[in-house]
Amino acid sequence: MKRLLYKLAIVCIFLISIASCSLDSSNTGLSPIPMNLKTGSNDYGATAPVDAGADVVTNRKNVLSKNSSLQQVVYEDVAPAPRPNIVIMMADNMGYMDPGCYGGGDVFGAPTPRMDQMAKEGMRLTSFYSETQCSPTRAAMLTGRLPIRTGYNTATPPGVMAGLSPNETTLAEVLSDAGYKTAMFGKWHLGDVNASEPQNMGFDEWFGVLYHLNAYSQQERIGYDPDWELGSPIYGLVQANKGENLSVVAPLNLSSMALVDEQCVDRAIAYIENQTNSTDPFFIYLPFTRTHFPSVQNPKWAGKSSKGPYGDALMEMDYHVGEVLDALRESGKANNTIVVLTSDNGPTLDQWPDCGYSPFRGGIGTAYEGAVRVPCIVWWPEKIEAGRTSNGIMSVLDLFSTCAALAGGKVPTDRPIDGIDQSNFLLGRQNNSDREWVVWYLGSDHAAETIPAAIRWHQFKIHGKTYDSFQGPESDYGQIPAVYNIEMDPREEHNIAGEQDFVNNAFIKIYRQLVASMIEYPNTPPRAFPNMARVSG
Repeated sequence: MKRLLYKLAIVCIFLISIASCSLDSSNTGLSPIPMNLKTGSNDYGATAPVDAGADVVTNRKNVLSKNSSLQQVVYEDVAPAPRPNIVIMMADNMGYMDPGCYGGGDVFGAPTPRMDQMAKEGMRLTSFYSETQCSPTRAAMLTGRLPIRTGYNTATPPGVMAGLSPNETTLAEVLSDAGYKTAMFGKWHLGDVNASEPQNMGFDEWFGVLYHLNAYSQQERIGYDPDWELGSPIYGLVQANKGENLSVVAPLNLSSMALVDEQCVDRAIAYIENQTNSTDPFFIYLPFTRTHFPSVQNPKWAGKSSKGPYGDALMEMDYHVGEVLDALRESGKANNTIVVLTSDNGPTLDQWPDCGYSPFRGGIGTAYEGAVRVPCIVWWPEKIEAGRTSNGIMSVLDLFSTCAALAGGKVPTDRPIDGIDQSNFLLGRQNNSDREWVVWYLGSDHAAETIPAAIRWHQFKIHGKTYDSFQGPESDYGQIPAVYNIEMDPREEHNIAGEQDFVNNAFIKIYRQLVASMIEYPNTPPRAFPNMARVSG
């Protein structure tokens, strides 16, 4: 009792102190912006002034001082909850409206009963954002850092001999250091050099593929010439334990790659079953190869949908999602496991009809909502309120910080971390998300002054430059960024920039903050493509 009273006294002193002076969230790693949001300037290309002001912008909407009750603070301090197991399942290029719980499913001829049930038992996010392409999203999720910071703002071609920098700290490493067992089963797509492979980036074991799915059909395409390959791509299923070199389990081609997800999920289920009697927490990263093109049909699922090969692939993935949840229940681990299901970006419209569906404008490779607004379901029986839906803004970056917080892991303090701990939001301790804005960059530019392609701020979407599709053409909005109210205009068709100067001011303020941060902490040069020094040297 004395200890509890002591804790209460400390908390009271803490609350009094924050009432008398404003606290800003420090986990964004971003520098203050010396500019008042009310300024009338529209020079969004200007760099941050040297003189630092008092006004501070972060991408955090709420801070602990505003949203946590005294009871919550004391409870978190005195009686911390057991550390959960963590499972992150990531689809590849699934459209926002593909799952039935997002309006698709039966409507589009490909029912998704297991995803729908997962949403009924968990939380459905309707403003969850990925990055614009496969590799950037995976880098963002695993590091909690904007892809422009890590040199991974574009997808990696096979054999390019580059990868996620070993200087980055991944979620797997944070959790491993916190005492978690870590395993990955599925698509990596963050490099094929040894130092950047999963077994050297924090995973105790992994089984899967290095590249996007269509890479494994290259050798069977008309005009393929092996003499013009980049490096030495590994066109096969691979595996490795921590610190080992990769070993090839089996070659992959246009037919055998139909079974990749089934094999990866079988491994994941076996891993869960092996944890039945273990008290050590575990982290499983399960990035599917579905629903990336080409949708080579698994014979068990061929013809199951009325949508063709893509629908069959979607139904297969839905079944695998259910298998994982069933395995957690049967092993007795469900009530202490948080499971996240999302997609790395929106549909590949350039491959229609072998692609998903989004009601929003654009697809993969653009900065429009169709590319970056993706399904996300969070499931944790008895911890996350069943059937809850929220339109609060959340980013794939936040999975890093949220999972680290739930696990008691130590987030790096020597670099900017753009992810936000959203555990209070997900667990229902507060109604609102802690995020106010999300930013996207396109291309391989990495200079601090690089202008963002787009920013979502509150209900507005602000575009500087983007592409109409992965293949183009480019849309340049000139001297003033385009502004869309995506609550009133979700397809981003009506530019209201002339009437909404204050939105442009938000763009400027966020941009200047990012510039200041990137000057202080220089970005890693692009690693998705070899730089000229490496080529010439």
